[in-house]
Amino acid sequence: MLQYLSFVESEVIDLELNVISGSDSLKFFFKGAGYILLLIYSTIFIAAIDPFVKSSFELWTFIFGGTLTLILIIRFLNHIIKYMKHKNSRIIVHAESIELQKRDGNIQIPRDDIQYLKVDLFGNLIIRGNNDKSSFPLSLLSEEDRNSFFSDFKDMFPNRTEVFKKIWDFFEALLVAFILAMHIREFIIQAYYIPTGSMEDTLLVGDHLLVEKITYGSIIPKMLSMEKSIHLDFLGLRSIKRGDIIIFRPPNEEKKDFIKRCIAVSGDEFHIKGGYVYINGKRLEEPYVKGVTSYRGFSDKRIEGKVPEGKVIAMGDNRENSYDSRGFGYLPIERIKGRAFVLYWNTEQVKNLDFSRYGLIR
Repeated sequence: MLQYLSFVESEVIDLELNVISGSDSLKFFFKGAGYILLLIYSTIFIAAIDPFVKSSFELWTFIFGGTLTLILIIRFLNHIIKYMKHKNSRIIVHAESIELQKRDGNIQIPRDDIQYLKVDLFGNLIIRGNNDKSSFPLSLLSEEDRNSFFSDFKDMFPNRTEVFKKIWDFFEALLVAFILAMHIREFIIQAYYIPTGSMEDTLLVGDHLLVEKITYGSIIPKMLSMEKSIHLDFLGLRSIKRGDIIIFRPPNEEKKDFIKRCIAVSGDEFHIKGGYVYINGKRLEEPYVKGVTSYRGFSDKRIEGKVPEGKVIAMGDNRENSYDSRGFGYLPIERIKGRAFVLYWNTEQVKNLDFSRYGLIR
């Protein structure tokens, strides 16, 4: 933070502050490297999940995250360079002077010769004298020592410093909240809106619902050079079952999420005959179905027979108005994002004071 300091009017308490060393320096640099790695990961992760389904979002995420990462890397490299240069150095503050004890020699600057003290954006103390200027890396002091140092000086522009601090604290809190929200959205729970009638009459156009992503286990989204998403099924509570209403992205679809019902799981023998679904030779009882189940409107029977390992069949409840596995084929389990959990809103029904459908989705 950019900050200008001056000596206080009263007598300054003598201070002798040393640059961090040993385990303290390791913690400092590990923490800095950790922040950089976390920001790189968060940038890639948020761009990969594409939360607003806009083609430009990924680009702007990389630009914004890349800029922040570059700033942190520059600061980190500056800390390393300063540490190598000022290792075992110390700053001594007297009532009448400031002394810098460095490996390349000591510098003592009388109080009367100091024009101003400035803390720059890299955490370096700049001491401007009458003839030259000197610097010392305050960022390489322990937090306790930095607080002790600042207590000996007066902020020349306290209101501006307070504004900058509030802006930074707000930005940091907003960034952390956004990253946390994106992870909750991707791995725990997410809100969805139903735009089509493919799941009528179970789900209607305008329904708002919550989808939980814990039951089947987390999905690591496809990032960078990954060939596909990774399904961490061992973290799940159970496997997908017939009848589950699921959110997923079909094969060859990377931007749009679908909601359908799981009709058959891996190893099932699946057939459509006479307007009904047959699983392992028995007709599947489907009281939720609207219309007749057939291949009408689809080019070929792509899902007849045994369901391959690691895949399921998903179909809409409104069978005559649904693009589902009859069109895109078997659905890989790793492309399933979660299970429809709670219906909590439909604007038209709320207007009519109809709350009969709200609650758990079955």
